[in-house]
Amino acid sequence: MTEIKFTGGARIGMANATWPFASLKVTKDRLELNATIIGNLVFRPADIISIEPYSGGMSSGLKINHRVPKYKDMVIFWTFKNPNEIIHQIRQTGFLDNNSSTTQANSDIIEARQKQG
Repeated sequence: MTEIKFTGGARIGMANATWPFASLKVTKDRLELNATIIGNLVFRPADIISIEPYSGGMSSGLKINHRVPKYKDMVIFWTFKNPNEIIHQIRQTGFLDNNSSTTQANSDIIEARQKQG
């Protein structure tokens, strides 16, 4: 599996975007959470501490624990799908096991986006 995409909602810090105003796209080298109104976050495998199932009230999703200083600590992708199944699919892309560095050009783009917060 080279790329996966999901539509859902997102919470970044205290801001919330409901379904279908967020998307999660994952490849071997990057994870992108695009939440139209509240922000677009891009992560490299080295930026991720863990991705775990999360439930809040009547919603379920994925909590993305990361180490990007400019991003809010609370990063959630809300989904109607089984969070464990999404984590399994993310693992199948190789993203969670990817310790190799991305190309310098991709790394520069990701760093520039992360500096924007």
